[in-house]
Amino acid sequence: MKKTIILFCLCITFSCDEKPSLDISLLNGYWEIQSVKQNNKLLKTYPFSGTIDFFEVNNNKGLRKKVNPKFDGKFITSMHQINFNVYQGDDNKTQIEYYDLNNNKFIETIIKLDSVNLYLTNKDNYIYHYKVYEKLNLD
Repeated sequence: MKKTIILFCLCITFSCDEKPSLDISLLNGYWEIQSVKQNNKLLKTYPFSGTIDFFEVNNNKGLRKKVNPKFDGKFITSMHQINFNVYQGDDNKTQIEYYDLNNNKFIETIIKLDSVNLYLTNKDNYIYHYKVYEKLNLD
């Protein structure tokens, strides 16, 4: 009986250590940069950004492009977009692998993603904090 209880406790302990799967569909939409940090030091804040990042992902493949909001709620879209793949890295973290027009790749790791906040980091340890974009309200 003791062995069964010990085995049961071990199973629960190890199953609790697993990181829950990230809901990558939350990445879809418009994101406004809030700040940039490196090595726990705040480098820049963005009280207002004229450029918004638009993400669209489906089946772990997607695109990212820069858009500029207009006062009527629409966006001016740049012709530049970058395609990406989403995958689980060796360290069990969700990563975004981008390829530019010259087929050069770079990787960002999702630190946190929920319905309001997005935190990305790169190989240089920059941490980019984004919030879901809220349309301009002039009323």
